[in-house]
Amino acid sequence: MFKISLVNSFLYVLIKYIIFFFILAFIGNRFKNTVMDKTEISSEMFKLTFGYILTVLLYSIPLILVFGFISYFILKMKRGLYFMLSIVLFFIVEYSFYTYFYSPSDKLSGLYNSVIGIIILWLLFYNAIRSKFTES
Repeated sequence: MFKISLVNSFLYVLIKYIIFFFILAFIGNRFKNTVMDKTEISSEMFKLTFGYILTVLLYSIPLILVFGFISYFILKMKRGLYFMLSIVLFFIVEYSFYTYFYSPSDKLSGLYNSVIGIIILWLLFYNAIRSKFTES
Protein backbone atom coordinates (compact mmCIF):
# COMPACT_ATOMS: atom_id res chain seq x y z
CA MET A 1 0.00 0.00 0.00
CA PHE A 2 1.20 3.47 -0.85
CA LYS A 3 1.26 6.38 1.53
CA ILE A 4 -0.07 9.65 0.18
CA SER A 5 2.74 11.64 -1.43
CA LEU A 6 3.26 13.48 -4.68
CA VAL A 7 5.63 10.79 -5.98
CA ASN A 8 3.14 8.03 -5.14
CA SER A 9 0.35 9.95 -6.87
CA PHE A 10 2.44 10.10 -10.03
CA LEU A 11 3.30 6.41 -9.66
CA TYR A 12 -0.41 5.62 -9.31
CA VAL A 13 -1.24 7.46 -12.54
CA LEU A 14 1.78 5.94 -14.33
CA ILE A 15 0.87 2.40 -13.25
CA LYS A 16 -2.75 3.00 -14.19
CA TYR A 17 -1.90 4.18 -17.70
CA ILE A 18 0.64 1.40 -18.26
CA ILE A 19 -1.98 -1.21 -17.38
CA PHE A 20 -4.67 0.63 -19.34
CA PHE A 21 -2.60 0.98 -22.52
CA PHE A 22 -1.42 -2.63 -22.22
CA ILE A 23 -5.02 -3.84 -22.08
CA LEU A 24 -6.04 -1.40 -24.79
CA ALA A 25 -3.32 -2.75 -27.10
CA PHE A 26 -5.04 -6.12 -27.21
CA ILE A 27 -8.62 -4.88 -27.42
CA GLY A 28 -9.62 -4.67 -31.04
CA ASN A 29 -6.26 -6.08 -32.16
CA ARG A 30 -4.53 -2.68 -32.04
CA PHE A 31 -1.11 -4.20 -31.32
CA LYS A 32 -1.62 -6.86 -33.97
CA ASN A 33 -2.60 -4.32 -36.60
CA THR A 34 0.12 -1.84 -35.66
CA VAL A 35 3.05 -4.18 -35.05
CA MET A 36 2.50 -7.83 -35.87
CA ASP A 37 0.95 -7.41 -39.31
CA LYS A 38 3.87 -5.22 -40.43
CA THR A 39 6.72 -7.56 -39.48
CA GLU A 40 8.36 -10.45 -41.22
CA ILE A 41 11.45 -10.98 -39.08
CA SER A 42 12.02 -10.83 -35.34
CA SER A 43 14.25 -7.74 -35.44
CA GLU A 44 11.41 -5.79 -37.10
CA MET A 45 9.03 -7.09 -34.44
CA PHE A 46 11.35 -5.81 -31.70
CA LYS A 47 11.82 -2.44 -33.39
CA LEU A 48 8.09 -1.89 -33.99
CA THR A 49 7.18 -3.09 -30.49
CA PHE A 50 9.68 -0.69 -28.98
CA GLY A 51 8.32 2.11 -31.16
CA TYR A 52 4.76 1.28 -30.13
CA ILE A 53 5.63 1.34 -26.41
CA LEU A 54 7.60 4.58 -26.79
CA THR A 55 4.75 6.25 -28.66
CA VAL A 56 2.21 5.21 -26.04
CA LEU A 57 4.44 6.43 -23.21
CA LEU A 58 5.07 9.77 -24.93
CA TYR A 59 1.37 10.34 -25.47
CA SER A 60 0.62 9.45 -21.85
CA ILE A 61 3.07 12.03 -20.38
CA PRO A 62 0.54 14.91 -20.48
CA LEU A 63 -2.07 12.67 -18.85
CA ILE A 64 0.35 11.65 -16.12
CA LEU A 65 1.44 15.22 -15.44
CA VAL A 66 -2.06 16.65 -15.26
CA PHE A 67 -3.77 13.85 -13.37
CA GLY A 68 -0.83 13.09 -11.06
CA PHE A 69 -1.07 16.51 -9.44
CA ILE A 70 -4.85 16.41 -9.25
CA SER A 71 -4.93 12.94 -7.70
CA TYR A 72 -2.38 14.05 -5.09
CA PHE A 73 -4.53 16.95 -3.94
CA ILE A 74 -7.65 14.78 -3.87
CA LEU A 75 -5.89 12.08 -1.85
CA LYS A 76 -4.69 14.71 0.64
CA MET A 77 -8.30 15.60 1.55
CA LYS A 78 -9.13 14.62 5.12
CA ARG A 79 -12.92 14.35 5.07
CA GLY A 80 -14.50 11.33 3.43
CA LEU A 81 -17.44 13.18 1.88
CA TYR A 82 -15.23 15.76 0.16
CA PHE A 83 -12.90 12.99 -0.98
CA MET A 84 -15.76 10.97 -2.50
CA LEU A 85 -17.23 13.98 -4.29
CA SER A 86 -13.80 15.00 -5.58
CA ILE A 87 -12.82 11.54 -6.75
CA VAL A 88 -16.10 11.10 -8.63
CA LEU A 89 -15.57 14.48 -10.27
CA PHE A 90 -11.95 13.51 -10.99
CA PHE A 91 -12.97 10.37 -12.88
CA ILE A 92 -15.68 12.24 -14.81
CA VAL A 93 -13.18 14.92 -15.85
CA GLU A 94 -10.54 12.32 -16.72
CA TYR A 95 -13.05 10.34 -18.78
CA SER A 96 -14.10 13.49 -20.64
CA PHE A 97 -10.52 14.65 -21.17
CA TYR A 98 -9.35 11.24 -22.40
CA THR A 99 -12.27 10.63 -24.75
CA TYR A 100 -12.20 14.17 -26.16
CA PHE A 101 -8.45 14.46 -26.78
CA TYR A 102 -7.23 10.88 -27.11
CA SER A 103 -10.10 8.69 -28.23
CA PRO A 104 -13.03 10.68 -29.63
CA SER A 105 -14.25 7.78 -31.76
CA ASP A 106 -14.21 5.17 -28.97
CA LYS A 107 -16.01 6.28 -25.81
CA LEU A 108 -15.76 2.76 -24.35
CA SER A 109 -12.00 3.06 -23.90
CA GLY A 110 -12.58 6.01 -21.57
CA LEU A 111 -14.81 3.75 -19.49
CA TYR A 112 -12.08 1.09 -19.36
CA ASN A 113 -9.67 3.80 -18.23
CA SER A 114 -11.99 4.86 -15.39
CA VAL A 115 -12.63 1.29 -14.19
CA ILE A 116 -8.91 0.49 -14.20
CA GLY A 117 -8.24 3.78 -12.39
CA ILE A 118 -10.73 3.00 -9.65
CA ILE A 119 -9.35 -0.53 -9.15
CA ILE A 120 -5.71 0.62 -9.03
CA LEU A 121 -6.56 3.53 -6.72
CA TRP A 122 -8.31 1.14 -4.35
CA LEU A 123 -5.42 -1.36 -4.44
CA LEU A 124 -2.65 1.19 -3.91
CA PHE A 125 -4.29 3.57 -1.45
CA TYR A 126 -6.77 1.35 0.40
CA ASN A 127 -5.53 2.21 3.90
CA ALA A 128 -5.32 5.93 3.18
CA ILE A 129 -8.82 5.97 1.72
CA ARG A 130 -10.26 3.88 4.53
CA SER A 131 -8.79 6.20 7.15
CA LYS A 132 -10.76 9.13 5.68
CA PHE A 133 -13.98 7.38 6.69
CA THR A 134 -12.95 5.91 10.04
CA GLU A 135 -11.27 8.88 11.71
CA SER A 136 -13.27 11.81 13.01
